[in-house]
Amino acid sequence: MDFTVRPMKTSDIPDVFAIDKASATLYWPERSYHFEVEKNDASRPFVAVGSDGEILGFIVFWLIIDEAHLANFAVSEPARCRGIGRALLMQGLKTCYSGGARISFLEVRAGNAPALHLYESCGYHTESIRKQYYQDNHEDALLMNLDPEDYEKLMKEETI
Repeated sequence: MDFTVRPMKTSDIPDVFAIDKASATLYWPERSYHFEVEKNDASRPFVAVGSDGEILGFIVFWLIIDEAHLANFAVSEPARCRGIGRALLMQGLKTCYSGGARISFLEVRAGNAPALHLYESCGYHTESIRKQYYQDNHEDALLMNLDPEDYEKLMKEETI
């Protein structure tokens, strides 16, 4: 599948919101994406765009001093398992690394096997568990870290 990854624009928000709403029970309100794109200096939001202009997925990182926090991330159902998620993750990590990040954090549902596989393949490891964290079904959240050594290694090895 042909796609490119670029910074998210205000005009992308309706499609991004639709992907989030279709992908997550606890999705962000649409106004949150406006804040990320228009007002949050720490935000590093990206979209994957198909050759036809369709938004296929998105990722939002927050760069806070030397930390890259993965805040939100989804790929549309028909576009999954095609390398889009990895490309978005790598673009966010590379952008944050260029901005000074040397460690990355995220939280993920314990039962989200595809996401866990992607994160682990990039060097993230589970640091701790928040029991019954998610309000919709009381699923545990795994807190995952990409430590400085693994972040550095990933940046040297990975190309987009």
